[in-house]
Amino acid sequence: MADLVVTFLAALGASLVFTPAVRTFSRRWGVTDRPDGGRKLHPGPVPVWGGVAVYYAMILGVLAAGLGSFGVGEELAELSAVVIAAAGLVCFFGCMDDHCRLPARVKLVLQTASVLPVVMVGYSVQSITLFGCWLDLGWLGVPLTVLWLVGCINAFNLLDGMDGLASMVGLFTAATMAAIATHQGNDYVAVIAVALVGALAGFLVYNRPPASIFLGDSGSMVIGLVVGVLGVRSTLKTSAALSITAPLVVMTFPMFDTFLAVVRRKLTGRRFDAADREHIHHRLLDRGLSPWLVLAIIGVLCLATGVAATVASIVRSDALAWTTAAVLIVLVIRLRLFGHYEMALVTKSLTRGLAGLSKRLGGRGAAHRLPGAADLAGQSAAEVWAGLVDCVKPWKARYLRVSLRQSEGVVEEYAWAEPNGDSSAEPWWSIAVRLDRGEERVCELRAAGLDASGPDSLEPAGLVRVLRAYGEHFADHPERVAELARTDRSRPGFGPEWKGGRAAA
Repeated sequence: MADLVVTFLAALGASLVFTPAVRTFSRRWGVTDRPDGGRKLHPGPVPVWGGVAVYYAMILGVLAAGLGSFGVGEELAELSAVVIAAAGLVCFFGCMDDHCRLPARVKLVLQTASVLPVVMVGYSVQSITLFGCWLDLGWLGVPLTVLWLVGCINAFNLLDGMDGLASMVGLFTAATMAAIATHQGNDYVAVIAVALVGALAGFLVYNRPPASIFLGDSGSMVIGLVVGVLGVRSTLKTSAALSITAPLVVMTFPMFDTFLAVVRRKLTGRRFDAADREHIHHRLLDRGLSPWLVLAIIGVLCLATGVAATVASIVRSDALAWTTAAVLIVLVIRLRLFGHYEMALVTKSLTRGLAGLSKRLGGRGAAHRLPGAADLAGQSAAEVWAGLVDCVKPWKARYLRVSLRQSEGVVEEYAWAEPNGDSSAEPWWSIAVRLDRGEERVCELRAAGLDASGPDSLEPAGLVRVLRAYGEHFADHPERVAELARTDRSRPGFGPEWKGGRAAA
């Protein structure tokens, strides 16, 4: 424990010294974040590159740990080298982005390149445990580890939109990782976590509202990468098996914010890298809450998930951690603090999608609702015909005709046209079903329409099933066609030759 205290104090002191120095350097180089009246509402230019101070303060904290008993461990030396190398790359690329705004795709490629040192030394997850179940990932462990690390980097990058927010969340997250790692016996991981806690604590002195220096991408991405590595290493049961509950639950709200940002931009037709003022902190600020109150609310939420993950790790209850995370998410949405807008977008999109699917499968549904042969036999000819007309309307059929043919030609015929329709217009499409009852007679049932989106917009096979079901009835009961023809001679008819449209079935 004394070694962890030394690590924390060394990182804290270094951060308190480095931050104002970096602030001065950043201002001289003109690397500042200027207000734009939209997303950026701070009163004037604020220096960035705060991540440089956090990075070097964390390194000094880790080096100070070498003075204690942790310094003799090979595991700490190896993990420190990996974290320093990967975080150094991320910090460098972040400084570039802060200075000249790299394209989103280039930024993503550089982020991926930065995490490669982690997986190249064998820090990929080979298997995971969840609710007592063990899953071997095999070769998928490498891309999933890369995805996790890049996801953590971008989660904190997106969260860094308010004074002190990313620093505070990173501090709480790292502190949770330190507690879990200590309980699991992974003391070397706790050293890295405590070093990050100290570095962020010192930086928060200058980054608290109103901030005199920002983390910038150089800082938010460093926090995300280190937290991601800590998540992979802090709960390792063995060199290969990872209990994924703790890292995922600890990252509940950063990852939830990132997930909703992707959903929101996808459903509103914006680019994934398009900036907006709809993140969790923006939502709370727009409700009139003060920056300090927003920090308190988000801090309490992150602290709650962190405590839940820690307790669940101690008592070995994954259900406790996941239940807590789920309850908090539902509570945030129900209180309309965050996420309700995205849930409304998802609901609207699903409703629209189901309506479209229902429309496309309408023919199949109509077929399932068709009456059986016995049901049709119990109805009058007029009732059978009315049911047929109702069944073909979803396909935008404008015309319908049933005809009985014998060797000498058509012997009986009955047709229907949509009211107010032009019976002389040439149909765009037509589908026919012919039922052969030997040499004696052939029954043909044909539907046609003027709309080019007719059968294609639903399913042609569904319309064929409808026509076949009713065609079977008229073929077996030819007297019904004659009855229709006798009772309603006013129905418009069609000539025997229908040109164009779909070929007869």
